[in-house]
Amino acid sequence: MGKLTSPSKLFKGTFLVLILVSIAIFLAKSDFNALKKELSAVGYRFIVILLTTCAAYFLGTLAWWICLGSDKKKVNLIELFAIRQIGETVGLFNPTSIIGGDMLKAELITRYNISLKEGLNSVAISRITAVLSQLTLFLIAMLWLMFSPLKSEVIRYTGSTIYFICTLLLVLLLLMLYWLIAAKSPSQNTASTTSFLGKAQAYMQALLWNVKDFYQHQNKIFWCSYLLFALHWIVGSLEFYYILKFLGTPAQPIHGLILDMSVIVLKSMGAFIPGQLGVEEIANKLLLHMIGITGGTIWLSASLLRRSRQLFWAGLGFIFYLCIKKKAVHVPI
Repeated sequence: MGKLTSPSKLFKGTFLVLILVSIAIFLAKSDFNALKKELSAVGYRFIVILLTTCAAYFLGTLAWWICLGSDKKKVNLIELFAIRQIGETVGLFNPTSIIGGDMLKAELITRYNISLKEGLNSVAISRITAVLSQLTLFLIAMLWLMFSPLKSEVIRYTGSTIYFICTLLLVLLLLMLYWLIAAKSPSQNTASTTSFLGKAQAYMQALLWNVKDFYQHQNKIFWCSYLLFALHWIVGSLEFYYILKFLGTPAQPIHGLILDMSVIVLKSMGAFIPGQLGVEEIANKLLLHMIGITGGTIWLSASLLRRSRQLFWAGLGFIFYLCIKKKAVHVPI
């Protein structure tokens, strides 16, 4: 038994070390004096930013919860909110990004008498609905931008790159929809294999089959999760809007959506960097300039306030983990 569990313990130990090192790097590179200064300037209004992100995270939790099917009765929304926050925090602070975070979500949910298989299926389904809604909103935001007075400013900063990115993401969106609706389901290979790659391939095929099966048999729930995630992104984008307002910069909610969706796309390119240090700051600066907000250090102030929000929720995620870790593990067969 020891031989079977030792590789698992080694993997978990390595993963934990990576997370702790990533968090240490993030904290070491954070300018806490600058964070304190920006928080003092915003004052009590920072609570509005936290409440906005809390509402967005709750919508994301609800979008995942309905993907659990009958198992959703075994875990309440508050508990699932905590699990999701832990996973998102781990996804932010480790080189494997959302893969590691999503795997941890599926493992933690087994403590509520939900099998690891069902947990992984629900996480995979909700991740697909999240990505689909995110791509849709990004393309809508870009479409609005290209027909707005800001078009010349966008072209000046991005040139033809903006068209290439939008085309690429549109193709990705259409391919995902085609895969769900029309593509043949992966063959379920029952042949046993001892190689790591063979097992990984068989596992991924089974997971993809389960996602397609969910879409085909629970279509309404799938699209309901999609809509909830769309609301999640829209509400979350209000953070950018409020930050700009609090910094005295004229802005509209659509600007928040454009900035948030665009920053997420750019950050995904540096997902392996702990907390996307530097990547997010550069993205904020470029995108704020792109929509005509070029005043002084607005980009830096906005970046610091968003980092403050990240630190708050990361700290809360750590507290959630300590609480859930005490709960007995129940893994159904």
